[in-house]
Amino acid sequence: MNKDHLVLSLTPVYVTLTSLSLLLVNEFYGYSKYVKSVTKTVASLGFLYLARSSSLVNSDQGSYLFWGLILSAFGDVMLLSLNPVHFQIGAFFFLLAHMMYCGAFLVIGISLKWFCFSAIVIGPAAFIVYRYILPYTSGLMRKLVITYSIAISWMVAFASGSYGYSGKTWLLAAAFLFYISDLFVARQRFIKRCFLNSLCGLTLYYTAQIMFALSPAVDI
Repeated sequence: MNKDHLVLSLTPVYVTLTSLSLLLVNEFYGYSKYVKSVTKTVASLGFLYLARSSSLVNSDQGSYLFWGLILSAFGDVMLLSLNPVHFQIGAFFFLLAHMMYCGAFLVIGISLKWFCFSAIVIGPAAFIVYRYILPYTSGLMRKLVITYSIAISWMVAFASGSYGYSGKTWLLAAAFLFYISDLFVARQRFIKRCFLNSLCGLTLYYTAQIMFALSPAVDI
């Protein structure tokens, strides 16, 4: 790959990271909801274009990942609003995205030993975390939080099982970063709004999505 082609292929990464930086600056200073909407949408479009340009859809597992990225981008747009209904719709999109990621890991192959080990570890951890969050929810939102916590925990378990089968760490790392980013999203939404949640949650989230999008080009 020549230098010009490399720069061109990484352009979506630069777009996403630049938009993320502007988004975080806007979050810190509280400039404008319009700036937040534009920068977050562009950042998400960046990882979608990256996935397309990296030939992610040229394999069965990549197709699942690509649909996961598309659903995540829809979720990003819905979570721009503080309206509880919009948040629930956005969370549903992310729930579907995690199901797509699970599908990708299944296509790669699963080590039952690694899957069970991860489920044993991540299950109690998820229970403790979301037990802390649940008192801040009620009704449909509570049911959604419980369902979502199960889905994202299964996603990490499937990622671990896939790692045990393939020996590749890239997708496992992406899944784990996504999982941690969601904890900051939950803290921001239900417990305490602060810049630290946005800084950690958004940075980890977009890093994870870039890693998913780049996975065809990374053999580790």
